[in-house]
Amino acid sequence: MQLIVRGQTAPTPPSATPPPAGTTVPAAPLKKGNFETEFKMKSGSYLGFGQVNLGMGEIGFKVVVFCQNKEKKKGTLEFRIDRPKGKKSRRIGTLQIPYTGDTTYALKLVGNPKYSNGIHDLYLVAKGNPFSITSITFVQDY
Repeated sequence: MQLIVRGQTAPTPPSATPPPAGTTVPAAPLKKGNFETEFKMKSGSYLGFGQVNLGMGEIGFKVVVFCQNKEKKKGTLEFRIDRPKGKKSRRIGTLQIPYTGDTTYALKLVGNPKYSNGIHDLYLVAKGNPFSITSITFVQDY
């Protein structure tokens, strides 16, 4: 399975040269939402997974999200197959992303999503307010 990402910014690499001897370097402050793996999603960005076997539609998804935006227009995460947008893209499910404050929420998309049988490229497309995805898990939905 290949990860396809659009709308992400790459972190700047650390400096290759150490600081001069005798100088102190302050530690970087720990920010809220600073996770080891964090995909910052803004409207129109997406994560894609190539050639995912969705079986007979019995696959579900668990997504851990982080959102500090309190605006009325909430974010959504659309699950699409084959393409992230356009006529050949099919939406198989949608998750509403709530305001989470300082914590993360685990949200599940389960059931028998329409058109999700077989092997497809899977895209998680962000809409509305920005949020972060810290974990994605494929789960068997029985």
